[in-house]
Amino acid sequence: MFWRQKRSRSKRAMSIILLFLSLCIVSTAGLSYFITTDHLQAEVERTNMSLLHEVNDKLLLVLKGIDSETMQFLRSRDMRTFMEDDAADQQDTITINNRIGDMLLSNDTIFSIDLYSYAKKRWSQTNPFQTAEPGLDYQWIREFESYKGFYQWIGTRKVSIDETGKIRQNVMTLIRSYPLTHGEGYRKGAVAFNVDERSVYNLIKNAIDPSLGYLFLTDEQGTVLSHSDKSLIGTPAGEVLWSNEMTKRDEGQFRTKMNGINRTVFYMKSPYTGWEIVSVVSDSELSKPLVQVRNTMFGISIILLLLAAGMAVVLNSWMFRPVNRVLSNVTKQLQAYSGNERRSEYAADDEFSGIEVSLSYILEDSNRMYRQMRETQPVIKWRLVMDALIGARKNPGELLPSLEAIGFPLHAVQYIAMAAQFDGKSAIATPEDLHLYSYALCNVAEEMINTEYRGIAIEARDGMVVIVISFDEDNGEANLLRALAVAEMIKSYVEEQFKQTISIGLGRMTQDLGALQHSYHDAMSALSYKMILGGNSIISSEDIREPASGEFMRLLGMTDGIVDSLRMTDGEKMTKQTERWFGEMAGSGAAPDMIRQLVVHFMMKAAKTVGEIDPSLLEEAPSHRLFDLLSQYESIHELSDYVIEQLGRYAGLIDERRSNRDRNDVVERITAFIDAHYMHSDLSLNYLASEFKLSVSHVSRIFKEQTERNFIDYLMDIRMSKAKELLAGSDMLIRDVSGAVGYTNVNSFVRIFKKSTGFTPGEYREREQALLRGAEGAANTGDSTE
Repeated sequence: MFWRQKRSRSKRAMSIILLFLSLCIVSTAGLSYFITTDHLQAEVERTNMSLLHEVNDKLLLVLKGIDSETMQFLRSRDMRTFMEDDAADQQDTITINNRIGDMLLSNDTIFSIDLYSYAKKRWSQTNPFQTAEPGLDYQWIREFESYKGFYQWIGTRKVSIDETGKIRQNVMTLIRSYPLTHGEGYRKGAVAFNVDERSVYNLIKNAIDPSLGYLFLTDEQGTVLSHSDKSLIGTPAGEVLWSNEMTKRDEGQFRTKMNGINRTVFYMKSPYTGWEIVSVVSDSELSKPLVQVRNTMFGISIILLLLAAGMAVVLNSWMFRPVNRVLSNVTKQLQAYSGNERRSEYAADDEFSGIEVSLSYILEDSNRMYRQMRETQPVIKWRLVMDALIGARKNPGELLPSLEAIGFPLHAVQYIAMAAQFDGKSAIATPEDLHLYSYALCNVAEEMINTEYRGIAIEARDGMVVIVISFDEDNGEANLLRALAVAEMIKSYVEEQFKQTISIGLGRMTQDLGALQHSYHDAMSALSYKMILGGNSIISSEDIREPASGEFMRLLGMTDGIVDSLRMTDGEKMTKQTERWFGEMAGSGAAPDMIRQLVVHFMMKAAKTVGEIDPSLLEEAPSHRLFDLLSQYESIHELSDYVIEQLGRYAGLIDERRSNRDRNDVVERITAFIDAHYMHSDLSLNYLASEFKLSVSHVSRIFKEQTERNFIDYLMDIRMSKAKELLAGSDMLIRDVSGAVGYTNVNSFVRIFKKSTGFTPGEYREREQALLRGAEGAANTGDSTE
């Protein structure tokens, strides 16, 4: 009877197992199909987007190469002569046209090059049918004059290539200003490199198989810039191939229908030119891999179902012994798992009853594991909150149920992140004490928040606590005021009860838990402004003022005067200038990282000045980890004191080195020789080395050591000083003055004199003689009055 009972139960168990196996095969095949097709669909889309990125990289390589060639051309001496020099003659024009011709021959992509000088109202182009004045093809000259940027890519336009203007060529134009960088209103000219549209399209046309689709370029408004069908260039792409999403997103795709065929349009915006690279692919070609997968999965499912049916037949013929053996083995395993103390409780009628008893013990162990999980709640809480703050979860919506499961439910309407940090962490005795303070701050924050709202707090790192507040009302302004009130209560409580001060940074209000990472980033950025605004404060994004454009270069330029004071070792003036500089940085709205970057640049500049005085002093220069060192200072005043201290040390080193220097009589004889022979045009280091029987390198080194200047600068200053005397006190021709001070080329003399004084020789003479006449007139008036 017992044998029959076991046999009957084994049959039922085997039937259930076989049914379950069939269901598993069908469900697994179905799930595998959907998962695989979704994966393949995503992979096909990624492949097409990667193709656009490759096309963009290839395009950028060529266009930026042209841009680099443009900048090299703008830095050339010929360009400066064309754009600025009044004395530019026909030979200069021939020279620059020859250079343009060389560039056109060396780069087939460039169709033509146009130049225009706003300062001198002159222009040049490579078109053999050049007119006296720019025509309609050169409207860019007037438009670029008021353009705010330093360069601009213009979409495809047509330029005339014959005298009648009937034959026109499609070109894409890169315009760069001269000089390369300048202040507003100081643009002196521009150069336009016209790129052949056919060359651009040849770069991208082979990126996709014509049987699958095609590529083309548009501008931001959807106007076709480059296409295999040249008649479409300059026309709108149309609603079929253009979507409003393309103006809002940098890359993506959308589906459309053309000529009754479903197609997918992939697009991406080039960050360099602002142009859209568009790929149009047939959906039937995209779905080929999916059809193959579907057929393969269907075939595998049929095979597996046939195998399951065969297994059922075999198992039905050999059922009793295999099932009994399996149940016996399972029972033994469960008995071994449950332990020796439970062996007496396995008095069961059959194998299934024994399994039932063993499973009850497994459930007891599961409950014990759940209790252990509750004990590890702080670790789980920290992990979940950090996942939300750094955006580690692909599905942030899973975080709310998980937080509620461990006892920290949050509202699901609006969220805000706050970052709190103890001020003066160095004053807290040990890291353990800092950790205890942070733990207590988390508890205080959660208690205060949960009285009216819902929130959670964790210690992100040493002395840094992150607080998340959730609200059940969709009222951003009111919720922000509530968050500020909570922050004020937390700050006051810490100051009264902990006898410590904290600074709190507030992030932006967000409607989605997935966007909480942006609020956290804003909170950390706001908290960094503690260095400027001071500790024991609450800082929100509204308290942060963005610096003006070009503020970095303005603030860096203020350090030139400090460096001059360092060179003269004027400690008092150097300290006042440094304090004024830090005051300017604090009032400019510069971010703390920008201030530290400015200090790094300045300290490197100061170190370079010290090295120019004596290269051996470079050992005292700041290390390459200076930025990390500056990050240790919590306030701008501490940072200012550090810089002043370092500058004082540099000044002391310079004074010490100068006082220890011995006067070299050879250098005195060299300087005397230069003073007496400055008018010789062949005066050089080689000339001096030959005259004093020394090597060129030795003369250069001892001259710079003793005078702290190089030979060229010293000679040029003497010649310019003498030229000023001759211009102000005589009527000598400019050519004669140039020869009298050692310059055989009068153009070189004029250029160097203007660079040194800011005036041409003629302007300087007029200015000095006018001042002299004014002084004589004033003296004569005084005599008449007497």
